[in-house]
Amino acid sequence: MRLATLAVLLALLVPAADAKLPPPPVESAVVVTGRAPCGLAIAGGNLLVGVYETGQLLRLDRTGRIVSRVAVGRWTCQVAVGGGATWVTRDNADEVVRIDRAGRLRRIAVSSPYDVTVATGSAWVTSFETGTVTRLDLAGRRERVLRVGGHPTGIAACGGRVWVGHGREATWITAIEPRTGRTRRVDVGVRAARWPRCLRGELWVTSEDSALRLDPGTGTPRGRFRLGSTLAEAALGAGSSAGVWVTDKEHGRVHRLDPVAGQVVDSFPAGPGALALQHFAGSVWVTSFAGSDVRRFDAG
Repeated sequence: MRLATLAVLLALLVPAADAKLPPPPVESAVVVTGRAPCGLAIAGGNLLVGVYETGQLLRLDRTGRIVSRVAVGRWTCQVAVGGGATWVTRDNADEVVRIDRAGRLRRIAVSSPYDVTVATGSAWVTSFETGTVTRLDLAGRRERVLRVGGHPTGIAACGGRVWVGHGREATWITAIEPRTGRTRRVDVGVRAARWPRCLRGELWVTSEDSALRLDPGTGTPRGRFRLGSTLAEAALGAGSSAGVWVTDKEHGRVHRLDPVAGQVVDSFPAGPGALALQHFAGSVWVTSFAGSDVRRFDAG
């Protein structure tokens, strides 16, 4: 009887042992940026990095070589590109900086800016302390201020809406209809769903402990991945079947998710305070906000 039971157990274990996981990513470059690299964005064939403590906007080529530096001012963080300009947040300075193609800087007063995106012919900026979203025209002039409440954080356009994350005790995200400016709260059932991102036409939002997969038009849940810790951003991973990667700021790791199978694949170390990540030139780049570098990861 014991032998028969053991045989059954072994038969159950063999498929799990034979199941092939994708190989771990390869850290292929570490680029020294200065203290506290923050947000990332793509501009043409380059990667832009906002560096918080040094106040610089770096432009990297696909090898990681720094090809230019722009002095924006201390607390340079989130970066967006669109409308013929680059847009950079400076939270403690209460301003967003617009940099045109000639390198000219325009400083725009926006209280406690947290994140910025460019969509539907405007730049959209969340203000954490005032509970508002400021809409700017592409020249940087203020068009409208929308009150959304709940300490707005990350912002992204997806499914014809502009989606706003919220911090602290909020259990919702906000959908903005760009044409009318109407706002609608969508309960997501988790606390502090801070970072919305649009990945292959789907809305992903990271909260304190989970990554949520949502319908981009309505916010209806399509899946939840419980990961724990202090999660930050989500992006497409490296490789042909890489799925979605999510940074874990507290532990300096990246979690790999398989949306098709609905499961967490694994996690790997990605630098101290892993914060922003961006799929660029076939690789994924991750900022080490508690460190002084940005790291490139390729498929294993």
